[in-house]
Amino acid sequence: MKILNPQYSALRCAAAAVCFALSVLHLRADVVTDWNVAMTHYSETLPPPGLPPFLESRAYAMAHIAMRDALNEHAQGRGSAEAAIAQAAHDVLVVVFPDATATFDALLATHLAAVTDPDARARGQHIGAREALRMLAERADDGAASAQVPYAPGTEPGDYQFTPPFDFAAAPSWGKVSPFALKTGSQFRAPPPYEVADLNYAMDLNEIKAFGSATSTARSLDQTHVALFWYENSSFAWNRVGRIIAAQHALSLNDNAELFASLNAALCDAYIASLDSKYAYNFWRPITAISLAATDGNPLTEADPAWNPLFLTPPIPDYPSGHAAAGGAACQVLIALFGDEHTFELPSTMSFPFPDIQPRTFHRISDAANENAASRVLVGIHFRLACEVGLKQGQDVGDWVTKHLTKNTH
Repeated sequence: MKILNPQYSALRCAAAAVCFALSVLHLRADVVTDWNVAMTHYSETLPPPGLPPFLESRAYAMAHIAMRDALNEHAQGRGSAEAAIAQAAHDVLVVVFPDATATFDALLATHLAAVTDPDARARGQHIGAREALRMLAERADDGAASAQVPYAPGTEPGDYQFTPPFDFAAAPSWGKVSPFALKTGSQFRAPPPYEVADLNYAMDLNEIKAFGSATSTARSLDQTHVALFWYENSSFAWNRVGRIIAAQHALSLNDNAELFASLNAALCDAYIASLDSKYAYNFWRPITAISLAATDGNPLTEADPAWNPLFLTPPIPDYPSGHAAAGGAACQVLIALFGDEHTFELPSTMSFPFPDIQPRTFHRISDAANENAASRVLVGIHFRLACEVGLKQGQDVGDWVTKHLTKNTH
């Protein structure tokens, strides 16, 4: 699914050389972590236009759930666990990320070579291959391939309009993709947003107009750093958080398999839930709202046709924020497993194109999720209500996934 992003595309190319260095921090725990690094590194270093995060998160979830299921099957006493996990990951990833087949082949060969018992290796490979085939079959008709359907913007104030430079809306039917743990994409549908005539809407518009502008004088230097730090895709950013937190604990192979299966199922389901809500309400983005404020009927807003956000607005409706939802979901999974109180230093792939963007230190996982959500106001691409509601929606998804993922997958 092609989503162009001219401004960010050039930056991703420049950042590719350092992404792997960020990926391997705090790592080399086990075979599960090795494959997590491999798949997120592939996404981090893709040439333009890269992958949209909702498509990316689906691939991660497929690979990690197949790894977890292969390990569970191995627990019956048959074959090498490492061979089973590696084969499952490999066989899913070469299908969903075919451009990286050579890289995944090499990693598989490394893991298989470390299994000295040929019979155990062969039995493990058989288990892994079977679980990968099962996963690929289950997701073959999940709706992802048909999510890009025609979309006609509305004509009333508040209706989503294509945002420059785009002439399309991304994946209008992604909310109908089959979730991994949720019952449906609408299970945690957000409540309706405000009307453009409301006071709270005017307050949010005037806030982002001041703080999210490319030329803002109200935004502090640290707020600018926050805005840019969190701009990278949530799918690989929150897997990086997961690896850092996991490295602070003595996790077993099974623990890591469960962690990353739950984390990535939550990320994927959060995007499904978010896009279901986005296209249920089709609310316009700040760049459109500020440009057309003279038409919204609200006396507390004022148009500025020359206004631009700090960074590019994705081609998708505003409400609720999928970025905030992804962070909220990932946060709840990590808190359920480890508790909230953790001090950790987190780097961002945005540090290469913007050298002033240094690693940020957090003392709670929830602090990172809250900052991640608020960053979308500061970068000028989401109203505050979209961020707050998106975060809550993601938290609901994450809580559900931690309790129901095993029941809803093989």
